[in-house]
Amino acid sequence: MNDSSRQASKPAVAPTRARIRCETEPSTLRRGELRTMQPADAPTRVALIGCGGISGNHLAGYRHVPEAELVACCDVSAERAEAFARAAGISDVYAVYADVLDRDDIDMVDICAIDEVHAEIAVAALRAGKHALIEKPFAMTAAEGEAVVTASQDSGRLAMCAQSLRWDPKMLALKRTLDAGRIGELVYARYCSPASAFWRPEQAEAYAERAADWLLVHNGMHSFDLLSWLFDSSPVRVHARSHPGQEWLPVHEYVTCTVRFASGAMAQSEENRIMQPPGYPFHCELYVVGTEGTIDLSDRLTHSMSLWNSGGFSVPGAHISWSPDDPDMPFACEIREFVNAIRTGGDPPIPLEFSLGVLKGVLAGAQSLRTGQAVEVGS
Repeated sequence: MNDSSRQASKPAVAPTRARIRCETEPSTLRRGELRTMQPADAPTRVALIGCGGISGNHLAGYRHVPEAELVACCDVSAERAEAFARAAGISDVYAVYADVLDRDDIDMVDICAIDEVHAEIAVAALRAGKHALIEKPFAMTAAEGEAVVTASQDSGRLAMCAQSLRWDPKMLALKRTLDAGRIGELVYARYCSPASAFWRPEQAEAYAERAADWLLVHNGMHSFDLLSWLFDSSPVRVHARSHPGQEWLPVHEYVTCTVRFASGAMAQSEENRIMQPPGYPFHCELYVVGTEGTIDLSDRLTHSMSLWNSGGFSVPGAHISWSPDDPDMPFACEIREFVNAIRTGGDPPIPLEFSLGVLKGVLAGAQSLRTGQAVEVGS
């Protein structure tokens, strides 16, 4: 582990939610001043912060993106950080993320830490002149989300909320089909993502302080983003209901939201970790209705995507799947497009302002869970 006098007194990712603490001074550069192209012959040097959970999927993605080079990792757990470093073949390991941000040779950080510190680390990284790819949710409150947007604008560095589902081959096929107008104007969608729970009784202490709405905020960023992207519209009204699940767990394991979009379309979004046996795989099911047709999409159907319209039945997305060895696996595509934006001076594939609108929709759902009433987004 790299030694630092700050390591003993300050953890890398302290679980604070109420405020955003920055370890670096704000940039004095004008907005957009740093949006320049990176030399084509130099890889984008990346440090990954938070070496548990989803970081393994990100590592699999980087193996297919030669334009990006993982050079460092950071985690409050020495065991996790060193295990990730071995798997990634890197030697620079940190316990304090501020030490990573002090390095002038780091171009970008990939934030895979716990949800509650995503915004804190992102703001600090952007102010230190680093680009930031941030696992969802990129913030836990609207104020935190706005702080990340402002830090990106003020520093001239790119930031993006990671949304790997957009690059799933089935979802790309669905988006192309919808954009081609094959089922007319979109009216309604039903989204469900059942899976076995990723928490266990021995983790009770880690989840003890998390709110009942945590699953909605954590995974709802996926479903709300996907629906907003497919509808090309923002959520404006949300009504949510939930079920508590296991007695030892304060997080509600089943959440369903009825969402109204600015376009007038409606959707039902369901997050389900209840009554699923261990090992039950995460998957997505979508039912989309338009004025001229209907689409079913599921990992569990014989055909991944089935379409019915005036032309009859077709399977435009049959048997579409991916594996970690696929160079176009979703995490690789997500990283590749973000890195390409850094290298060319372009815009990220998912604008952070769009993700802020999605976050506000999710937070409206969380408020609805608390009040039992439908909530207008932004109210």
